[in-house]
Order: sequence, then C-alpha cells, then structure tokens
Amino acid sequence: MKPLLCLHFFRSATNAKKKQWIASLPPEVLTLENQFEKALLAAFPAPRDWERAQQLAHAETCNAQREGYLITCFNEPHYPSMLKELPDPPMALMGRGRWPPFKISLAVVGTRKPTQYGLRAARELTTHLSEYPINFTSGLALGIDAAVHQAALDVGATTTAFLAGGMNHFTPRRHLHLARELVEGGGGYFTEQPFSQQPERHTFPVRNRLIAGASLATLVLEAARKSGALITANQAFHYGREVFALPGATNMPMSEGPNALIADEMASAVVRWEDFPPRFYPMWRKNDGILGEGEVLEAEILSLFPHGRRVKLDHISYRLNQQKSSIYKGLNTLMQLGYIERVGAQTYCRKTVH
Repeated sequence: MKPLLCLHFFRSATNAKKKQWIASLPPEVLTLENQFEKALLAAFPAPRDWERAQQLAHAETCNAQREGYLITCFNEPHYPSMLKELPDPPMALMGRGRWPPFKISLAVVGTRKPTQYGLRAARELTTHLSEYPINFTSGLALGIDAAVHQAALDVGATTTAFLAGGMNHFTPRRHLHLARELVEGGGGYFTEQPFSQQPERHTFPVRNRLIAGASLATLVLEAARKSGALITANQAFHYGREVFALPGATNMPMSEGPNALIADEMASAVVRWEDFPPRFYPMWRKNDGILGEGEVLEAEILSLFPHGRRVKLDHISYRLNQQKSSIYKGLNTLMQLGYIERVGAQTYCRKTVH
C-alpha cells in the first residue's frame, strides 16, 4: 500500500503541513511503509488517526483495483506538476485516464446556464488554441464546463477534469459519456475525494481549487457575481496564477462575474482570441522571429517561470542541471526579447505579454 495514500487520508495534519513534512524526509522513505510510519508518528503523534487513514487507504486501493481506476500520489511522475507547486496539494489523486505531462494547462470555467455568447466563446477559444500543445481543464459540470470539454474534443485537443465527489459518485450522470471521451482523447478526470464521497456543498470549492491549482492560468467565460467560477478565479489569483476573463455587456447577468474580475484588476480582459495564446503563454507567439526553434535552453528556462513567480539563478541552474554561465546567457536572451525582467540580485520574474 502506498504510504502517501495513507497520508492523504490522515486527518491530523493539513495538506500544507503534510507537504512541508514530506519535503524534510529522504526520498526513499516515501516508499518504505515501516520507516514512513515511524517518522510520521514521531512528527504527528496520533496513532488512532493513522490507523484509520490506513484503513481508508486500503479500502480505496481495493476499490481502485475492482473498478479499474488509478491512484497517483504526490511523489509519482504522473502527478500534475503545477499542483505540486501549491502550498496545500492533495497527497493523492484518484481518476481515470492520465494527466498530459507535456502540455500547458489552461483552466476554463463558467456558469451552468450559459448564453449563446458564452457557448460561442468556448468554441472559438478551443479552435484558436488547439494548434498549440494545450490541455483544457474544467469541472465536467453543466454549461460552460461541458461546452469547453466538448469543443476541445471536437478540435482534437486534450482536456481534463476534476470532480467534486469520489469515483463512485460521478455527477452529473449525463456526462459519463463525455468523461469517457476525455479519457479516449488522451486526458482524463480526477478527484481527491474517497470512493464513496458524494458531491456536497463543501466539496465543490475543494474541487475548484484543483482546477485552478493544476493550471498555469484560469479563464472565466461567463459567470454570475457569486458563483463557483469566481471561487476558482479567486483561488487562482491567490495562488499567484494569472486570471483572464471574457468581458460582456453590462446588462448581461452572466457577464457580471467576468466584468467584476476585470474591474477589480484581478483578471485581464480577453477581447481577441487571436491575441490570447501569447498572453497566456509567451512562447506561443506566431513565427515573428522572437523565439526560434534553436533556443532550446531559453524555452526550458522560460518553462520555470509561472506568472508572478520570482525565480533565482541558482534555482534555474539546479533544475536544468546547467552551468550558471549558460543559464545567465539564456536569461539575458529572454530579457532582450521581453519575456522576463530582473527584479533583484540574480532574481528574475516573467513579464505578462499584452
């Protein structure tokens, strides 16, 4: 049984404390049950809670084997890389399909009661971005979520979803066929909830946090002023991820949410889909001589710069296993091209392309 799956169900520590604690352990301990248990109980002396967590992990493992879904833990390579950067990531995800590791994830969310304006935006968005290595992430809910998933599939793009309930309580049931298409299309759907957990009011914000956290940025198409989509946008904003919104007429109720995000300067307005790809991910500029195919190192460096993240030279050198002199040259190239800027001693930050 996976130790981190047991940790996932351990209720005596928050996700943030769990992440901090496992970061202090030697990597090999994360796969050795006895050593892991000994270290955990020394850090969190709650043997009854740990015993209960082991029972839940055993039950989840049995359910996964019987039902044919996968369990992916925080320390495993198929766990979404952007989720790992959160201060409070789940220690395990249950799901079907796989997370596309080499595609850039964009969260697209909105109302369950979209207008034709929102539905058309979903189609135009996926059409314009489908030529890039993108993964559209949403929640498989009615309305905008389903429209984005379906539009992505229609143009051959990868799309993934996060659920509010466990794998035994998929909702809405009418989207089961759509979920299967996500898997067949190279994506999948995932949850951090145990097998028998029903979707409840408190599990939807938890699900929304995964949508925001697994993505480089979040785009709100249509939403009311108070809605799950705006919860997702707020979570993305507080995680330091970029937020975009589709503006609409002031007399359109489903544009009140996006308009408010733009007015509050929490989101950047998207007015032309043709201009959106490089704003979302600067490497996706058209062939204008900015960053050519030969700049492999520069592209790798830029991939380490999420929106708003300050990154030090030492960190880049360590992550890419390159000499600092080579990294420094690459950083200078990216600064000359306007992708990043120096914000301190050997510290850099990505610019947003407008």
